[in-house]
Amino acid sequence: MSEHSKSNDFELFEKINKKYFLELEQNVPHIQQTLFDLQNEYYKLWKNYVTSQLSLQKEFSDKYGFDYSFPDTAKDIIENMSDETIKFRSILHKMIIANIEQSKNYAKTLNDNSNTFVDLNKKMIQNWISMFKTNQNS
Repeated sequence: MSEHSKSNDFELFEKINKKYFLELEQNVPHIQQTLFDLQNEYYKLWKNYVTSQLSLQKEFSDKYGFDYSFPDTAKDIIENMSDETIKFRSILHKMIIANIEQSKNYAKTLNDNSNTFVDLNKKMIQNWISMFKTNQNS
């Protein structure tokens, strides 16, 4: 195979590589925004559903005179459970954010050192090639 043919092959792969990542760079932000919008709509749906159910139950109870009063101890337990749930969720969110930040920093470190890895790989390949060439000449 001629050097010119090899060069053309790698130019083809470089061209494909550029097109591939250009397409990603153009579309990923739109997909991320669409997912964010979807998440917000489901959050609003969830919030509106719970709020409307509470309102409906309160109206029904008031309109028909039902009295389902909780004892004070039960109210305290329910409120404490709610507070603890919110605390747990807050801690969970902090852990999630910390993990995301750690992953981001890891990827940044890899990106910052990618040239070093390429140089290291080149040296390893050169050593292997020189070993094979030496063995073939023996």
